[in-house]
Amino acid sequence: MTIIKSAAVALMSGVLIGAPAWAAMPTNNLSATHQESQLLDQLASAKQLDWQYALDSSIAPVTRSDCLEQMNKASRVIELISYGFEVPRQELAEALWTPPKAISPEARDQLIRQLQEAKQEDDHNEQEMFKYSEWSAGDGGGAPADTATFDQQMGLVDSVLKDLEIGEGVHWSAINEALYVPSASD
Repeated sequence: MTIIKSAAVALMSGVLIGAPAWAAMPTNNLSATHQESQLLDQLASAKQLDWQYALDSSIAPVTRSDCLEQMNKASRVIELISYGFEVPRQELAEALWTPPKAISPEARDQLIRQLQEAKQEDDHNEQEMFKYSEWSAGDGGGAPADTATFDQQMGLVDSVLKDLEIGEGVHWSAINEALYVPSASD
């Protein structure tokens, strides 16, 4: 499974609050308590920034919605940690990320290129799947290839690309989903 996600975190100049306190493993309970406290502070800061961005009247409605969604993610992770639940690193990273208020034309162009690359990789992986299907020439093949996943993914990429190219707002969740590339074995 390949995931092309650098655009959502690095390219688009979103804000990641503080250093990832969750990245280091605690060596004792005092250290763990201190790291948990730091992490909760970072999550609270991310939540507050998401809220501030959401209240900014100059941002697009789609961005406002994304900020509120991120604020809810931070709230959920704060609650889970407060009750002693383990939270996967990916979920922590997502909760700490704040969407940018806007993206530059250059960043939009780069994101479009990344989506086009993801679409090409989708197509490549779909073709790889055909090598092992009964539709392949020669050896009699195996089971019929189910290309619905690839077709749906490429349709999503096309939709997001179209919206970006015409300047429509696109939710970050849709962008991240479009950047996902299913493997030939999915």
